[in-house]
Amino acid sequence: MDTDIQKRDFAQTLARGLSCLEKLAEADAPATCTEVARAMDVSRAAARRILLTLESLGYVKEERGLYASTPKVLSLGRGVLRRTNIWSAASTVVIALADQLNEPCSISVLEGLDILFVSRDATRRIYTSRLGVGDRLPAHCSASGKMLLASLPVSELDNRLATVVLRKQGPASITEVEILKAHLSEARRSDFATAIDEMENGTISIAVPLRERAGRVIAAMSVASHRDRMSPEELETKILPSLRDCARKVEGILRDYQERNWAIL
Repeated sequence: MDTDIQKRDFAQTLARGLSCLEKLAEADAPATCTEVARAMDVSRAAARRILLTLESLGYVKEERGLYASTPKVLSLGRGVLRRTNIWSAASTVVIALADQLNEPCSISVLEGLDILFVSRDATRRIYTSRLGVGDRLPAHCSASGKMLLASLPVSELDNRLATVVLRKQGPASITEVEILKAHLSEARRSDFATAIDEMENGTISIAVPLRERAGRVIAAMSVASHRDRMSPEELETKILPSLRDCARKVEGILRDYQERNWAIL
């Protein structure tokens, strides 16, 4: 879209309202108006108007000067997932692979510099926190995230990484952009990505891309394990063939859905 048209049609108030919801969702605890204003980089008066508007619409609640998002916010994302329903169909393949390998399996999409789980086996875990559909992880230290970043056009990848601070999660987390780009180049070449000790100590994972009908990568499918159960080398020798086979099944589901619904995924 033309840049001038984008600037002319950009609704700053709407953007600030969405930004406020994002900041509240990211917060570990309810926040004061001042804290919200600081996180959004706006005046306290502007933050207060936004919070009161969202409260009147039912997306935010206030108690003793502290603001938090309400469960109504979930309806925004749930509606999209319900309309497409595609990831629910793919979950049968995810669960079957998890049962076959007895390891956690998931499908993720890229949102900014995070991955968002859209399908995940909920019965197994390797991370300290139990993760499910709707949860996020930093893309730079997850196998799925690296696969998805590697699939971006180079110019878009450069823009996303231009000012980013890569935070350390596990002992082997990549914290330098140029090193990350080298890893992404290898993932692009081999069509799979791994993460070893990058999210937490001992965690290992491998991911492959999922492509829609036109060949565009829209998601990544991954299997995770722990060094106590498997070596990093076994990810490629034992897990990768089964993972790729199941990824092809999911791609079949995606393409069938597109043909039946004329949908852009």
